[in-house]
Amino acid sequence: MRRTEPTPLLWRYGAARGTRTYVLAPFAGGSAYAMGDWPRHLLREGEGALVLQYPGRGPRAAEPQAASLAALAAEAADAVLAHSAGPVVLVGHSLGGVLAHSLALCLEDAGRPVELLAASAARPPAAARLDADRVLAMTDGEWLEELTRYSTFDPGLLEDPEVLDLIVPVLRADYLMLARHRPAHRPVSCPVLAVGGAGDTWVTGGHLAAWSEWTTGGLTARTLPGGHFFYRDDLTALARLIHGALDGDHAREVYR
Repeated sequence: MRRTEPTPLLWRYGAARGTRTYVLAPFAGGSAYAMGDWPRHLLREGEGALVLQYPGRGPRAAEPQAASLAALAAEAADAVLAHSAGPVVLVGHSLGGVLAHSLALCLEDAGRPVELLAASAARPPAAARLDADRVLAMTDGEWLEELTRYSTFDPGLLEDPEVLDLIVPVLRADYLMLARHRPAHRPVSCPVLAVGGAGDTWVTGGHLAAWSEWTTGGLTARTLPGGHFFYRDDLTALARLIHGALDGDHAREVYR
């Protein structure tokens, strides 16, 4: 699928100003490349997608890492408002799900309709807490353990110190951004779809259900096979859940 880059923060796929725009927010340590395959599974006729490319990685590697999740959400909201039209669907994985909550509030405040917030493998904002001092104190060995536990990196690749030197600073910056985030204790008005991997040790079923406190539009909580990056085994299954939520699938499990 053809990609354009209207701004350094946005990678566009599909219709420029479609009937619906998906905004995709990557996980901690991730970049727009990590979600480059999602539009092919999500977009239907006449729709478009904007994938967020965070600073400090990919083509933006020379820029400073983002230090404030709220500021990043506000910047993303301005960009989405300027480069899309019509209703928006927010999809974020892990840290991206927390960012999507702040982004939804910004868009709603600006009067842009948000159809759905899909939080994939994401704890709700107040439960996403990490300890900043602990993050700063982590050794290379502990980062290696973290990467092995939650990612699908080739273990042999991670044994290369030069690879770790590239990955760890980005991941550390994102962990610190999440640790220092103080979410606005406001629910979004749009529905929330919270999806997690059945084998994920970081995001449990309880975390998925707790998203009910962060929306007045109703919550659908579902699990799929796999761990924290469950979608890598079957992205089509996640896309079906998102489409079902948008199309009013009444067979969903809803918490209100």
